[in-house]
Amino acid sequence: MGREIWVRRWALAGVAAAGMACGAAPAPPPSPEAVPAPAAPEASAPAAARPPGASTPAEAAAAPTAAAPPAFEVPPNTAVLHVGDSFAVAGFAQALRPRMQEHRVRYAVKAETSSYTVTWASRMELLVANYQPDLVIISLGANEVENVNPPAHAGAIRRIVKAIGGRPCVWVSPPLWRKDTGIIDVIRTNSAPCRFFDSDALVPGPLPRQKDKIHPNEVGGARWAEAFWSWLTAEHLPAGEAAPAHSPWALRPSPPEEHRSQAEAPESAAQRGEQASERRAE
Repeated sequence: MGREIWVRRWALAGVAAAGMACGAAPAPPPSPEAVPAPAAPEASAPAAARPPGASTPAEAAAAPTAAAPPAFEVPPNTAVLHVGDSFAVAGFAQALRPRMQEHRVRYAVKAETSSYTVTWASRMELLVANYQPDLVIISLGANEVENVNPPAHAGAIRRIVKAIGGRPCVWVSPPLWRKDTGIIDVIRTNSAPCRFFDSDALVPGPLPRQKDKIHPNEVGGARWAEAFWSWLTAEHLPAGEAAPAHSPWALRPSPPEEHRSQAEAPESAAQRGEQASERRAE
């Protein structure tokens, strides 16, 4: 009996020693109820309201911006020949000259009082050969507004244009002081490939006139020149768009209606002006 008690004590001591050698048993995992729940995220402040259709800053930064039209520029020392009658020097050429000088243009004005399209038709070829212009401006037709047979001058108009030899050119019609008998329409339909500047449609009027009530005075001529210069620089073809062989004064192609007879498609000068303004805006 005593021996059995001793054996049991020895076994219990051995178990205790083994427990101490192996370390204490790990604590049981906490119950789910004891684990704290994660804190709920704080509510973010509401985004500021934007007006309907307004873009976000990121959208605004990504939106393409409209490209500004290129500034008018021609290389220095180009030549411009201006041929005309007394209207050419009724404040018009005088107001154009400083603009030409600003761009270092050699601006030659050949104008004669009481001259006609038929007067200049035989002279143009020699003038062009002598001046070798990069641009030709023609201010003729004022002395023919009362002509009884305007179509008879169509050949002279075409001859003038042919003598220019494909150079950039603009035929500037006179700002009328009375209804013409048809010369403006004859010029319009026979002046291609020169561009046609319709002064009655494109120049704000009425223009102030000299005492004769016919020629523009200094103020009227300056207003005429201002409208023409704005049109000319808008219609100028920038170097990046023109072929390398083109003149530095190359102009955009004429729109179809520019040389269309107004007798075939009658419309008021105001309507023509509105159409031209819309084209420039585009």
